[in-house]
Amino acid sequence: MTTPPRTGNARLEVLKGIARVGGHVAREGLTRQPAGIPVSSKEVTREWLTAVLCGGHPGAAVESFTTKDVSSGTSSRWGITVGYNETGRRAGLPPNLFAKTTAGFKQRLTLDLAGILEGEPNFFRHLRPHLDIEAARGYHGAVDLRSGRSISLMEDIVATKGATFCSPRTPISRDQIEDLLANMATWHGRYWNARELAGHAWLKVPSAHFGNLNRLIGMEQRAKVGARRARSVLPEALLPLQDTLYRALEQALRTASEGLLTLLHGDSHIGNTYLAADGRMGFTDWQIVMRGSWAYDFAYTVASGLTVADRRAWEHDLLAFYLERLAAAGGEAPSADDAWLAYRRQAIYPYFIWLATIGRSVIQPKYQPDEISLGIIERTANAVLDLDPLSALSERG
Repeated sequence: MTTPPRTGNARLEVLKGIARVGGHVAREGLTRQPAGIPVSSKEVTREWLTAVLCGGHPGAAVESFTTKDVSSGTSSRWGITVGYNETGRRAGLPPNLFAKTTAGFKQRLTLDLAGILEGEPNFFRHLRPHLDIEAARGYHGAVDLRSGRSISLMEDIVATKGATFCSPRTPISRDQIEDLLANMATWHGRYWNARELAGHAWLKVPSAHFGNLNRLIGMEQRAKVGARRARSVLPEALLPLQDTLYRALEQALRTASEGLLTLLHGDSHIGNTYLAADGRMGFTDWQIVMRGSWAYDFAYTVASGLTVADRRAWEHDLLAFYLERLAAAGGEAPSADDAWLAYRRQAIYPYFIWLATIGRSVIQPKYQPDEISLGIIERTANAVLDLDPLSALSERG
């Protein structure tokens, strides 16, 4: 069944969100008064840093800090270098920090109406402390659901780990993709069918997340625009299947939202990974954390992270490797046949979400440069052709 278009009620909700968030942004611009949640580097103070970084260490205090704006896209990003007093230094408090905030109107509106504003702050607060994975440590997170102001204050992995971030232009070796999948298997195994996940209302399942996106931007139309903009990298054989594939997307997401659920990164494409100086691979950007089928994350990373030729050559072995690591981490690994079927079914979403990314509307921030979008669309489009998710969704399993 085709995903229904946005209804009048959905459009009204979007308009209400625009009025609410826009009103806060306008008032902030007029009053210029300090807020409880700093969203720009200019709003940070020593007192605020002391409160959020030194609370567990009596006598510790921030004596100095400098900030550096880094970039702006889905979020605003800036670095902070902190100097502590002697007590803070002895406690080993972190000197190199990285902030992600929602400073701009489009950033707040998009994350708020997509239902993911709380994702990363809550990941670092509630889930990251229990995971032995290659990822940044979190030090503070806060969200104001009325205004859309939010901040995630985390480890600056460029400073602490010598991290370099990946893209579709980054050559990924067999060892490196296996390291990413081993990392993934660790968090999947730790939270496999875990009751505690259901207690976090902000952890949506993939079908609910898609519903939020569709309400916000009209996914089908954005994907059609994206297909026109990405025409140069789409295989000819895929073009006649576009409408049929989109109608199957809803079914694929339902399967990713049922059965034994685990913690999902939710946006595990290659652009959200990094290579540390010691050779380890890790994941960044936990804004869209969800709970759902392991295959959702696995398919997204493999399809976006590898060249078409490498994916074709390695995907069977990579799936076997992942299942072995999942079992070792505490997950109930499915059979090889069931896992292959689940992987094939989840090939659709990575393709369509990147069509929607390059097919963005005027109310969306530019999430990614077009060359990154085109690189991932080319890979995920070929994965759809090779894995035939339409047939997989009609098979029993």
